[in-house]
Amino acid sequence: MPAVKQRKRPAQSIGADITRLDQLKTSFDRAAARTKATLLKRLATADISRAADLEKYHDLLCFLRTYPDSPAQLSRVEKELFQFASRIEKYKKQSRDYETAELADSGIVNTSVSHTFSYDLTRALAVWYPDLFDISWDEYNESESANIISFLPLLVGWQENDSIDNDPDFDIQSWLTKTAAGRRTSLGMLLHLLASSRLDHPTARALFENAEIPLCWKLINCSGSRTFKRLPARTIFYQTSPLVGRTSDLRRDLARPARPLVHLQRSEGEVYVRAIKEVLGVRCRELFPLIGSNPAEVYRYRPGRGVEIIIFGNNPDIRLPLESNFGAMLLRNGMPVGYGISAMLFDRAEIAINIFPAYRTGESSFIIEHFFHLFVRHFGARVLLVRSYQVGDDNEEAIESGSFWFYYKLGFRPVKKRVRDLAAVEARRVFSKKGYRTPESMLKRLSRSDVYLHLNPSQTEGYDELSLPNLGYAVSYYIRDRFDGNRQLAEDGSVKRLVKLLPIRDFNRWSANEQTGLRRLAPLVCCIRDLARWSAADRRLLAQLIRAKGSTRERDFAALMLQHDRFQRAVWNLANTTTPPATS
Repeated sequence: MPAVKQRKRPAQSIGADITRLDQLKTSFDRAAARTKATLLKRLATADISRAADLEKYHDLLCFLRTYPDSPAQLSRVEKELFQFASRIEKYKKQSRDYETAELADSGIVNTSVSHTFSYDLTRALAVWYPDLFDISWDEYNESESANIISFLPLLVGWQENDSIDNDPDFDIQSWLTKTAAGRRTSLGMLLHLLASSRLDHPTARALFENAEIPLCWKLINCSGSRTFKRLPARTIFYQTSPLVGRTSDLRRDLARPARPLVHLQRSEGEVYVRAIKEVLGVRCRELFPLIGSNPAEVYRYRPGRGVEIIIFGNNPDIRLPLESNFGAMLLRNGMPVGYGISAMLFDRAEIAINIFPAYRTGESSFIIEHFFHLFVRHFGARVLLVRSYQVGDDNEEAIESGSFWFYYKLGFRPVKKRVRDLAAVEARRVFSKKGYRTPESMLKRLSRSDVYLHLNPSQTEGYDELSLPNLGYAVSYYIRDRFDGNRQLAEDGSVKRLVKLLPIRDFNRWSANEQTGLRRLAPLVCCIRDLARWSAADRRLLAQLIRAKGSTRERDFAALMLQHDRFQRAVWNLANTTTPPATS
């Protein structure tokens, strides 16, 4: 008998199954588990032809991989994800969308990502994916700002500049390709020119990034794709009960003891540093403290429920003088679900955190609350500060997600009094009127202030932030008055003064990073007028604090900042007594 040809299911029917699976993804009773299993079985054989359905199904699979209800579901979902490359190839043929334009920048395997990546991330991706990462020449040729020629003359021989300057038909793509000397791509050649030049790293970085070069990362069977990216999970947490929601008392929870924060070996740290760069790069997102993560300072925190929070210190060359930036990768069951940053300054932690859209309907609150918890218990934060952008100021994504009320319900309050008063009035409407939703126009008004949470509940009537701009102005005035505006003389002179004032007799034996830390902090410290009258103990602790800025673990610096009350008072006084330049 001839084989019976299986009838192709209409796209509407497949779309309905995907929608139903979406509706059930956060239900974890037995009936929901059976229905999800049936839907996954049907969709495994479905010919999904619409790009929007493919992306939605992909993200549902990622969610179910992160929140599996059983080993059977985990196995089924993993199988589907690891076969997704073939789905994309089939889609390309059926739709004739061979460049997957409809799925561009989705991060899905066998699609592509186009972005003007930073110099440091570009160098990393070019090493890890030499055959899949190159300049996007079509975009380059259409761009009005992309301009490799702006710095190419600085990288080549003098005679070669005759070709660049005098050949009317000079073509940068052809030139890079034909002079590649065995390198696989034109990007590889350009990076080689920068690396082998006499330019220092900051200059090379500035030239590359100012040229705004569009790059294309082809995710062909790529382990860095959203589809395939995994980190080792000690155990899998199976979701057999309802999702955990927002805490009823964040301050109470923050006062509880925390799980251990484990400093990882460098070899393991390198795995996580690569991972966070891929996780951000594939989503066309970059944050300087995370791209500059230090593999020698990586910590792992496991609060439970399959969650891991990986904390990254910064490479010494990008550390700020006074603040300490720490980045984070958020994982659940080995799947990257978001990232965050905490900038420590004495007992203040400035927090920025983002759960990726595919995972926001999961246990986002649990993850974010434990992110706060580890910085309170392991870094000494007593004030959690969230910038206005995170709650919707010029950020439509945060407005749509209701970010302001998420933080408000946790106990955060606006820093600005007028916004704090407005929020109190609107909160009464929200909590008293069933079904009431704050209009978008009101959310935008509420977002025009940073929000904060102080561990002391009595301190909710405003927060005075230490003015970093004023400290910068203080240093500018100091250099003007003492060194006639010469920054190099000011740095050398400040270091020389501190070496005499503080117990730094072995400065020449400090590591290069420790010396850099001193050079960056010295002009600010020298602005403290009564430094010479400090006690020997205070000056000794200050010397330890400064040296720690260049140590392997910047967390040590943050801890010493908390211990040094005299330094903290001096810095606050300097900020409060410095006047910004008058505007014209």
